[in-house]
This record gives sequence, C-alpha cells and structure tokens, in this order.
Amino acid sequence: SKATVSVLYCSTHTMYWGLLFAVVCIGYALYKLAAKPPKGVALHHKTEPFLGITRDIIEKLMKTKEVTGAEYNLNEFRSNGWKTFGWALFGGKFGYTLYTQEDVKFVLKDEFNSFVKGKGFIDIFYSLLGDGIFNTNGDKWKEQRITMAHMFNRRQLRDRMSTTFGNHAQDMVQILQDAASSSDPYNIQELFYCYTFDCINMIAFNRDVNSLKGVERDCAFQAAFDTAQQRVIHRFILPWWKISEKYGLSEDERMLKKALNNINQYVEQVVDGYYDEEGNIRDDALQGDQTMTGLFLEAAKEEGKKYDRKFLRDMILNTVIAGRDTTGSALTSCVEYLVQHPEWQDKLAEEAKTCFGGNTQEALTFDDIEGKSPVAEAVFLEALRLNPPVPVNERYCGTSSLLPSGITVPVGVYVPWVALATNRLKEHWGEDAEEFNPTRWMKGKAYDDYMYPTFNAGPRLCLGKNMAILEGKTALLTIFAHFRFTAKKGFKPKPLNTITWKNSEPGLLVHVHRL
Repeated sequence: SKATVSVLYCSTHTMYWGLLFAVVCIGYALYKLAAKPPKGVALHHKTEPFLGITRDIIEKLMKTKEVTGAEYNLNEFRSNGWKTFGWALFGGKFGYTLYTQEDVKFVLKDEFNSFVKGKGFIDIFYSLLGDGIFNTNGDKWKEQRITMAHMFNRRQLRDRMSTTFGNHAQDMVQILQDAASSSDPYNIQELFYCYTFDCINMIAFNRDVNSLKGVERDCAFQAAFDTAQQRVIHRFILPWWKISEKYGLSEDERMLKKALNNINQYVEQVVDGYYDEEGNIRDDALQGDQTMTGLFLEAAKEEGKKYDRKFLRDMILNTVIAGRDTTGSALTSCVEYLVQHPEWQDKLAEEAKTCFGGNTQEALTFDDIEGKSPVAEAVFLEALRLNPPVPVNERYCGTSSLLPSGITVPVGVYVPWVALATNRLKEHWGEDAEEFNPTRWMKGKAYDDYMYPTFNAGPRLCLGKNMAILEGKTALLTIFAHFRFTAKKGFKPKPLNTITWKNSEPGLLVHVHRL
C-alpha cells in the first residue's frame, strides 16, 4: 500500500541520514585525534601518517620496554645530529623537543609566564600529585614556593637536616655490615631509597619512620608509590586514559587505583596528626614545629587561611617525590659509576678520613662536610649529570612565542627538554661528555643551569638543591669510610620508564666489602 511504501521510505531516509551523521561524527573525531606534526623543524624519524610516533613509543616503551622516554629522546638526538625535532601523538598532542641552551633558557626563564604546566600534564598527574607544587601554575605554585623557601635556609641545613642525614647514614652502615658478611649480591638501590624516605619524613613531617629497618607499613607505602609513578607515566602515550580510569578498562589504571588507595591511607595517618575532629588545625601540633608541614600550617594560621586535608595530602606527596626519589636515584647512580671507576672510591675513602677526623662511628655534621668534601660533591654532581633524576620535563605554550633558534611556537604546543641529552652535549662538556669524569667539577668552572638543568632552572629552580647535595655527600662519605663495592659479574642495570630515573628490579646489585 502507499502507506507502507511511505513508511519504508521514511525509515530508509532516516537511516541514511543517521548513518551519514554517524560517519561524519566519527570522521571528525578521528580528524581531531589524528597526529598533527608541527611545522618548521625536522620530525622524529619514526613519524607516521595519522599515528605520529605513537606506535613506535608503545612498542619501545610499553611492550618491549627497551628504552625509557628520556632515552627515546636521547636516541633521536643522536641519530639526527643533535637538532631540535618535532613530534606528534595520536590524540592530538604535538610539540618540539628542545636542544639548544638558549631555547631552554627562553622557556624556563625569559618567557616563564608563557610556558606553563599544561592542562594535559596537570590532568595526568592530578590523581597522584593533586594541587601540589609540581603540578600547579600561577598563584597556587607561587604561594607554595614562597612558604617552602623558608625550609631550605642555611640554619635548617646546619641544625636540622645535617643531623638527620648523618644519623640515618650511620643506620645504613649497620645494614651494610650484614651485607658485607654475605657473598650474595646486594640491592643498594633499595637501601638508598629507604634512606632518603626516612630522612624526608623526619625533615618535612617530623615522623620517625623506619623503612631502613624494614618496617612493613613504611615499605608498603614506598612500593605503592613506585607503582603509581610507573603506571601514571603511560597516560602521556594513551589518549583514552581518562575513559580507562573511569571504568577500570586497563591494567595500568586498575593498578594505579589500587596503589593510590594504599598511598592515601598512609598519608591520612600523617594528616591526622595536624587536624582535630572538626577539621581545624590543632595548636599543639604546631608548637615548635619547624618542619615543612609546620611552616605551611603556621603561615596559614597567621594569615587567616585554612588549608584543607586534601591540600596537605597533596603537599606531602609532592614533598616525598622530591625528597625521596630524586636523591635516592642520584645515590644509586653514584654507586653504579663508582663500581666502574674504583679509583674514585679510593678518593672518597681518603676524603672521608679528613671529614670524620678519625672517628667514623660518629655521625657527620654540617661543619664536618662544608668546604671539606670536593671529591664527594664532584662525584655526586657528575652522577647527576649522566643520570639526572628527572631526565625529561615539559612545558605548554600559552602564548605564541619565537624561540632564539628561530622556531615559532604556537599556542597549544608542548616543548619538552631532555636533561639526559643536554647534560651530554660535547659542545658544552667536551669530547668525554658521555664519560664519568668528576674531575670536571673540581677545576673551578661554573656550569650554567640551562647547560646543566638537572635541578631545573629559572623561577622553578629546585629549592632543595643544596639539601640534596648535602644529603648525597653525607651518605657517600659515610659508607665509603667503611666499605668498597664491586659490581655483580654480568649484571647491567636497566632503567624503568617512570617519573624519576630508577632501575627496574632487581635495582642495582653490588658486592659489599669492608675496608
């Protein structure tokens, strides 16, 4: 009948337009997600149409795990003749990976307000770092930095930090005595991460944790913290991570959620010590408290501000990643290179005799080390040069800018810089740029922060730089006053693809020998 034909026609017509609309929507979505390589520079040599470098990164960083993200960038610099290169990822993210010292300085200092932590970066880390200092811009960042700066003055270094470092370094000696009694290889990376974790807890929160002594609660937190960092980094590669997070579709997000639950339970115990049942800051918790937490809350009280529990939680986790992971990584790298260069172990042992003054059973103090430990400082800085704890970082361009190299960076572009690469440039460091040579730090030459961005640079220069150097020197001088280390035969450490430079299990295996 005519009615039936009319209905069929309308249904077909509607289906046709519905299908066409769906195709257009899918096409538009794919267009928005397609990798769009930037113009004006050579592209990464593995760039593909539509996918950019996504497939290559997934293969090398997530499947075979043959390189870390920083090593991936370093290898590209080596293959393209050390030139800035463009890249793009499926999902729409694209940018320029910077090469020159001048461009890095432009981004980190000269045009600081134009290059910020992008929304994409903040979203990726928000579940872990929240609104902490490493994941904010503008007033939020500035307020935290100003308050934290009070923590890192010379008096704090001398009176509080140095004592903590010296005492916990002696704890390491007792543990290494047992390791030296065994012929089995020892994972010294784990020891250093426990050392730095115990130190930052005492300095920042006045908490006497005992991960060095194997307390399960403290060790479990560190395991969860490591898992969270390893899993969250994959969000940079996978544009659908928010859907996976919401519905638990990937192993990464399921493991991250579990780790974050463990982390938050642990941190709540710290937060509980500062608040009463009504959520107000307890007066007795601040009396005489010169820790980072105490300074924050005292400043808030004086200015009539009220930091909620979430803010304190975020500050704690940002502090832990800064105080534990970076120096733990640095000390591990020191031993990694020292077992390859035993002559520097001898030099450290000689310097330790001077600093200890003949009594190696007493904890080193600030006055024992200050101005008397050029070898330890040179070894520490050189290991940081070759294995920077934060080997790659990035900014987001909020205002169209012209880099000193002549590259125009439009709004919305990401600009990573790679300390792992910058710290190895022969034009800056000489023909032995890829070699471990602490002597370069003992010649009185000053190295520009933008040539050596291990501690970041510009307004975001690491506040804890001097603290980290003091902590590193204290640990090195203390353990090398008692021990020598040799590498496990055939063992080669392999770094993890995580936020900070860290070796995958089993860490760094060495044999420990008493002097």
